[in-house]
This record gives sequence, structure tokens and C-alpha cells, in this order.
Amino acid sequence: MSELRLDRTCLSYRTHPGGRGCLVLLHGFLTSHHYFGQPLGGRIEPFRLVLPDLLGFGASLKPPVAYTLEDHLSCLSDLVEHEGYPEPLVLGGHSLGCLIATALAARLPEGRVSGLVFLNYPRFTSGGHVHATLRKGSPEYKRATEGIPAHGDEEEIIEASGGMVQQFAALLPPALQDEAKHTSPVAMAGTTQHCLFAYRPDPDLDAIARLPMLHLHGALDRVAPAGHIWERAGDFPNARWVLLPDAGHHLVHSHTAAVAKEILDFLNALASA
Repeated sequence: MSELRLDRTCLSYRTHPGGRGCLVLLHGFLTSHHYFGQPLGGRIEPFRLVLPDLLGFGASLKPPVAYTLEDHLSCLSDLVEHEGYPEPLVLGGHSLGCLIATALAARLPEGRVSGLVFLNYPRFTSGGHVHATLRKGSPEYKRATEGIPAHGDEEEIIEASGGMVQQFAALLPPALQDEAKHTSPVAMAGTTQHCLFAYRPDPDLDAIARLPMLHLHGALDRVAPAGHIWERAGDFPNARWVLLPDAGHHLVHSHTAAVAKEILDFLNALASA
């Protein structure tokens, strides 16, 4: 049997038509393309919208791989090569999707990506930083990880991270449980370990710092606090920063009209430049 090639054929994805540019959005943990498709489908015309299920999530293939960052990027870079048109191409995501979109933008050929749209960017500087923040911000996560100190050994935390989030997943609100059922536990564990707890986005953010960016964040977000990414605001000269004072971690669902307008205005400005 030939070895599975990780490319766009491993991914399930949906598209919404448009001819003025292309926006590729990556969902976060335990969800799928539905996370963006339900609130934004039809709201950003005349721009094309491409919504993949990450490898191991939703209806995408769930192969027996490690689900490293490079595993995800192999599939997504091939998808962008074939589906990321017409230009300008904009990448973005929510939460975990922001991190993967950052790494993808930094690795694509210079000039390929014209802009970035980030919702609730989860910037962490270490695995311990992730763990401590989630323990402080989520009672469910704290209950699921009792016995693991908030500032424990870095390698131990990263090694245990996949299992910790699997426990957390079982405690999600009912509204997210159906989506979570379509996520491979192996994919969730590997992605958690490699793309959240072990990935440091700052070097890749430095590489794409001059790209136009739209940062949308909820002021009430306790699992990805706005201050973690906003402390770097001065490093991104072409970024627009929008803080919604009464929004939390899922602002695209709680503040759909405001988020859709910000994204559409951002895309129109890029296309007109």
C-alpha cells in the first residue's frame, strides 16, 4: 500500500462563490467549516469564501499521523495553491485557526498572501502559558486538569496537553458536542500538542508583520485574552484592531453582523488598493 500523501485531497471543504478576491478561513478546536459557514456564508459577497475542515476534523480524512503543524500545512498549502483564487488572497481563522493561518502565511511564497483576518488570536509564549491561562479562564478545563500545576514543567505540560484537552472536550456545552463528535481524538490530541502548546507564533508573526491584518477580539474572552496579542500591536504597522467590549471567545456567532461588516470592509480596502 502506498503511503498517504497529505494534500488537499485529504480535506473536506466548502466554497461560497465570488470573483473579487478569496478569503480562506480556518476553524478552531472541535468544530469544522460550519463554524464560519453558518454565520458568514453569503455575507461577504462578492468575495469568494473557502472553508476547509482541518485534517482529522469534520468530514476531512482522519489518517494515523501525528497531526503536527507540518501535517496540517501540507494539506492547506496544496489547497491554497489550487483553490486560493481569485486574488487578492486573504488567510485567517478563529482561535487555533489563527495559529495555523499564521504559520501557513509565513511559509507560502512572498507576495502570495495579501492580508490576514484573525478572530480571537490565542497568542501564547510557552506551553505553561497556555495551561495557566486555560486553568484561570475555564472552570471546565481546570476541573479536567486537577493535579497538573499551572506553572509545572514545560516539557511535561506539552507532553500531557493532548490528553488534557480531550478531557476538556467532554465538558463542552451541548451546543458544541455534535461538532466535537466529528473530531478524531487522535487528531485533537496531536493538534493540541503540536499546534497550540508547542507552537510559538511570534517568529512567524515577525515574518508577516507588514501584511495588512484585521484583528477582531472579544474583551470578555478568557481563554484567549485579547491582551496577549494586543501587547504586540505596535509591531504590525498595517493592522486594524477591533475590540468588542461585550463579546467573548465566539464573537462571530454572538456579534455576526458587526464581524461580517469588519471583514467585508477590510476585504474591500485590500481589493481597491
